Formats: sequence, C-alpha cells, structure tokens
Amino acid sequence: MSQLLSLRDRKRAETWAALHLSASGTALDKGLECVTVDAVAADAGVSPRTFFNYFASKEDAVLGLQEPFVDESMLAEFDVDGDLLASVSHLMHAVTRTIHGSADENGNRCREVICKYPQLMHRRFQYIVKVEQLVTDAVAERLAPSSRWAAAPAGYNVEDVAKMLVLVAGAGLRFAIQKTMSHPTRESQSEALDQGMELMRNILKELL
Repeated sequence: MSQLLSLRDRKRAETWAALHLSASGTALDKGLECVTVDAVAADAGVSPRTFFNYFASKEDAVLGLQEPFVDESMLAEFDVDGDLLASVSHLMHAVTRTIHGSADENGNRCREVICKYPQLMHRRFQYIVKVEQLVTDAVAERLAPSSRWAAAPAGYNVEDVAKMLVLVAGAGLRFAIQKTMSHPTRESQSEALDQGMELMRNILKELL
C-alpha cells in the first residue's frame, strides 16, 4: 500500500511539474496571453478538467503555486516555551516553501515570471496571506495551553499574540529572502533568517 501511495505521489508530482513547466515556459517564451488551460493540459498529456485538480487558474500554473500546508515534521521542534520568535520564523519559512512544488522548490522560476509580469505579484501575495493564516492558527493552538502564554497581555488573546508573532516573523523572512535572492536555497535562507531575527532583536532593544 505504501509503495502504491508512493507511486501515486510521484505521478502527481510529475504531472504538477509538467503543467507548471509548460505554463511558465509558454509565458516566458511567447507571452502570458499565449498561455491557455487547453494548451497547457494537452502539453502535459492530461485533460483540461484534470488541470484544475492541480491549479486553480492558469496564473497559478504559470507561477507554480500550490496550497500551503503545515505538517507534523514542521512542528516537531516548535518550542512554545523557548525562543518563540525563532520557532515562529522557521515555521513561517517552512510553510512558505510549500507553496512552490518540487519542480521550483526555491521559487526561482516564479521570481523569473514575476520579474517579467509584475502584475502577477498580487497572486503570489494571496498565497502568502494563506501561509500567514495557517501559521497563525498553528501558533495560537500551541499558545493556548502554555502556562507562559495562557494569560495574554491585558486586552488581547492568544490569537492576537499569534498574529503579531507571525507579522514580526514575516518581516524577518522577507529580509532573508531579499538577502538570498541570488542563491535562495533552504539552507541559505534559514541562515539568513537567523541573522535577520538577531538584527531585529538588536534594533528593537535600541528602540525600546
């Protein structure tokens, strides 16, 4: 059964990649207006109906965007009673990477497309909003039973605290992405993220 699931997962990943590479390649080589669901599906050897099992729109296929997710492996080292800001920032990093499929794991092709068609930036931003909501929900769920965070600052609740943590962590993540634009690997971004969060802490100490 596990082998069968593995084959299914591999086939799904291959189809996703074929659709994305066809759509993005057409956009980059011929123009965004030349990308059609029918043509992309035919190029990948699937029906137009099947296309929508993988992408919500042709723009998503061009950008290589998929629904973000949180799994247990991402939460394994999440320490609500430790360095919470670091935990949230790395969780944000991990979940953000899930919006890109394996064919464009580091988002390089997505950036190339957005550079040529900046009007598509808003679509990627919509996925980042989904990431923020997923992470906010996950963080709030872990803050609630914590004796450290059960009593949120007066006038606020754990959802408010989680939302603020995600917004702060998001600033650090944007810093890391900008710093590693020329070499955006998981490792380089993670290292830059740690450096960015340390810089943020030092700046906040000066400000506060």
